[in-house]
Amino acid sequence: MRYLKSVTALVLLLTFAGVASAQETDRDAKAELRQAAKEYLEVQPVEKMMSDVAEKTTAQMPGERKEMTQALMDEVRYDTLRTAMIDAMTATFTVEEIEALTQFYSTPEGRSVMEKMSTYMAEVQPVIMKEVRRSMKQVMQTYQEEKQ
Repeated sequence: MRYLKSVTALVLLLTFAGVASAQETDRDAKAELRQAAKEYLEVQPVEKMMSDVAEKTTAQMPGERKEMTQALMDEVRYDTLRTAMIDAMTATFTVEEIEALTQFYSTPEGRSVMEKMSTYMAEVQPVIMKEVRRSMKQVMQTYQEEKQ
């Protein structure tokens, strides 16, 4: 009987040790992911990304809208965006993928791509917004017709 209690205690101890070890490994993996995401954001700072897109987008706007957009950009909480980006990256990518992005954006080509990205987005964004408004109008019209 004493042997059975000892074996049971040993099995329970090993089981809990395995669970604790798995939890520690999971914490280590999450910490590694978060660190990789932080390093990516050092190479690709959210402030620069946002300001570049805003600058290129507002270049086409009249004075008052440009001022309002700048005021909006001044109110952006970059720490909130940074945290959201880190959370999304760690939920979406592997450490290797984040490291590949970081490595790419650390190269001259990667930096060049990123510098041109705001120009690209400024060109595409108005078309995207126009198409979203058009499709939304169409969906609302269809919905209203079906409702009648």
